[in-house]
Amino acid sequence: MDSKCKICNQNATFLFETHILKKYLVKYFKCQNCDFIQTEEPYWLNEAYNSPIALIDVGLLHRNFVLSEKSSAIFDKFNENGKYLDYGGGYGVYVRLMRDKGYDFYLSDKYCKNLFAKFFELSDAGIENGFTCLTAFEVFEHLPSPIEEIEIMFKFSDILLFSTELQPEGKIASVDDWWYFVPEAGQHVALFSLNSLEQLRLHFNCYLYTNKTNLHILSKMPLVEGPFESVIKRSLTLSEKIFNKFFRTSHFIKKDDKRSLLQQDFEFYKAKLSNGNT
Repeated sequence: MDSKCKICNQNATFLFETHILKKYLVKYFKCQNCDFIQTEEPYWLNEAYNSPIALIDVGLLHRNFVLSEKSSAIFDKFNENGKYLDYGGGYGVYVRLMRDKGYDFYLSDKYCKNLFAKFFELSDAGIENGFTCLTAFEVFEHLPSPIEEIEIMFKFSDILLFSTELQPEGKIASVDDWWYFVPEAGQHVALFSLNSLEQLRLHFNCYLYTNKTNLHILSKMPLVEGPFESVIKRSLTLSEKIFNKFFRTSHFIKKDDKRSLLQQDFEFYKAKLSNGNT
């Protein structure tokens, strides 16, 4: 029942099984070397991507607004005015926001229709590689073949800025031990740990920078010291709300005492999906 880890090729042992999309009983495996968690080969992905953006992703707009602020603070440290590529850019919200800020951003996404960044797709960039940076936000956990896909990303740029939630401390024994599995959507098939990011660094012979929670850089070249320094100083206590797809209500208390409905809506959609509503 064991498997081979898709990151370090070491032994991955059976962890648990759960129903994905409420219909497929799927096995999860955890690497004994780097702690990477992967599903069995995801034969259900075509069905999972009937809607490229999962219905349950109620945090999409807020996430893109915050990512545009945090990533621009990092890009300013590059001190370059080059071209940027958002890989797996979805509807193009982030690209539009970054272009509004003055960054020459383009989008690539093989699943989702570009709604907000028309005429700023990869084919419009005028280059095929050599981008200043490639961003891949909430993409890595979707990759059935992470090494092969990251190799493709590195062909576009020597710097990859990406977000994915790292596994929490403590034992994971079931799907209920971590919200990030999101089996209702069926799209999260690759779950990383800090150790598995380190294995990526070794495999690609590159540098790794991370806030050790959800935002990371793999770079073929050394970057300025502390690329996440400003992010960590301003957002350490906000780490679970900034880059998560879904946010804790208590973090969003406004002056008028209104609270964000993101967490409530997430639970509402999750219940709807569990009951077979789409």
